[in-house]
Amino acid sequence: MLPGRKTAPVRRHGERGLALLMVLVTVAILTAIVVDFAYRVRIDVQVAANVRDRVRAYYLARSAMNLSRLVLFFQGQVDRLTGGVVKLYQLIPIESDLAKALTSGELGQVLGTEGSELPGGFGPFTGSFHAEITDEYSKINVNALDSITSIAAPVAGQILALIGGPRYAPMFEEPDADGQYTTPADVVLAMHDWIDADTTQDSFNPEVLAADPFSQSLVFAPGTAAEDSRYDMLDDPYQNKNDPFFSVDELYLVRGVDDDFMDAFADKLTVYTDPALLLNITSVNDPVMMLSLLCLQPENAALCTEQGLPQLLEVLSLFFEFRNLMQLTTFTVPNKDAIQAFFQGLGPSFSPYFLKNLAPFSDTFSVAATGEVGEVAVKLRAVLKNTGSGQEIIYWREE
Repeated sequence: MLPGRKTAPVRRHGERGLALLMVLVTVAILTAIVVDFAYRVRIDVQVAANVRDRVRAYYLARSAMNLSRLVLFFQGQVDRLTGGVVKLYQLIPIESDLAKALTSGELGQVLGTEGSELPGGFGPFTGSFHAEITDEYSKINVNALDSITSIAAPVAGQILALIGGPRYAPMFEEPDADGQYTTPADVVLAMHDWIDADTTQDSFNPEVLAADPFSQSLVFAPGTAAEDSRYDMLDDPYQNKNDPFFSVDELYLVRGVDDDFMDAFADKLTVYTDPALLLNITSVNDPVMMLSLLCLQPENAALCTEQGLPQLLEVLSLFFEFRNLMQLTTFTVPNKDAIQAFFQGLGPSFSPYFLKNLAPFSDTFSVAATGEVGEVAVKLRAVLKNTGSGQEIIYWREE
């Protein structure tokens, strides 16, 4: 090699392949990092949006609840004047669209009136809300199973008529999760033993009750067996409460009550009303409940058979049409005397012993308020009681 002459670098073909591999690996790693970062950002944005929408939905549900409380407050005032035949909570729908129309002046423009607009309207917001109000006195109070005989007997009879119908027979034909079989009568007795003061399992004769549910004889006779034996052999044993039910959800602890039972009957049972009174017949809107009331009366035994049931169901359909028409035209519902007269004219009747113990009007209501924003929905459930000094919240649950 001559002095001063530079030698050309030796090219190695393997180095070019290694560099390409390093570039590809680097690009792959950076791509994975970018994709993961973008995915996490999308997730965080969606989570933040869901949290935002849930907060909005919660406060929309609170708006529905507050409007319901306002309607029920005025319901209490009206009840004192009308004896409970005007059902404001059924006449006034709790809906966000209606609230906007009332406060923005849109409804007034449609009706040709002026001056109905409130400053700012109801407020612009995303989403919607609605609420459903139910009279708790239209349900059966299971705490009344430990009331005086004239109340406990018809309550036990109505629960039997309700859960013992042919349509619910399959519910009691299979064993429960613990392999135990129960009958409708077993469930009624278990409910009674759960709340009564003693620790023995009482005896219960449903045949005698069905023949005369308004008898003044003992409905639940004292027994000798230990009532806790129903629960002693469970994997997680417990004892009867021997105190009134605090909430309807507590029924899950009673032998024979499971998800299927609650799905079918939870909305027809209550624990929040006065156990010394039967239900308010002017508030019953459920045909199944009305059917159980009529079949509670021994006078209607012929209509509660398989042959007579179609006629009874037709009478029930006519009754609800009659009541809806009356409420639409007069803003009132028929009182118990008018209800008695309606049914008597078509065949079924109510026992006078049943009618004399009915609640005069209702002061306890349940509210299911829902707020919705996008795909997010929040539901609030409450039981409210109108009192002389205002309104009391008996039960509250957020879902």
